[in-house]
Amino acid sequence: MGEETGASEPKSFDTTLEAFAQACADAEEGIVPEQPMVGIVLDAKDEFGADEPMSVEEDGCLRLTLRVASNDGGFIALSKTTYAPKQDVKVGDLVCWVPLKHEPALAEQANDDRFGWIGLVFATLEPEWVEDEWALREFYE
Repeated sequence: MGEETGASEPKSFDTTLEAFAQACADAEEGIVPEQPMVGIVLDAKDEFGADEPMSVEEDGCLRLTLRVASNDGGFIALSKTTYAPKQDVKVGDLVCWVPLKHEPALAEQANDDRFGWIGLVFATLEPEWVEDEWALREFYE
């Protein structure tokens, strides 16, 4: 997933917040298009005053507000899933987010230039590090 815990030994975290903190500590500097990154689902009601924590589109895909792991504690990104998840996605879940392109006009809407990154969520992750990567809960297909 591009994120390394610094050891290849399996590690299970008690909470997704602990796992996200580890992903932040291990995050490489910068954002590389198409390089998967760990994110955590935020409540859009709390972050932006939306009506719901996340929204469901007609095709079943979810629109999500994320905090994407970075070495400064993460940044906010708006995203959607590539396909409709079969399992419930909840606030606090870890996800695999893939940045695709940077939109300067979107970045201007926030005080963090990284807000301008547009990407997709391809999977939900478990708070476990196994075989040098984050354990997959569900890949959206």
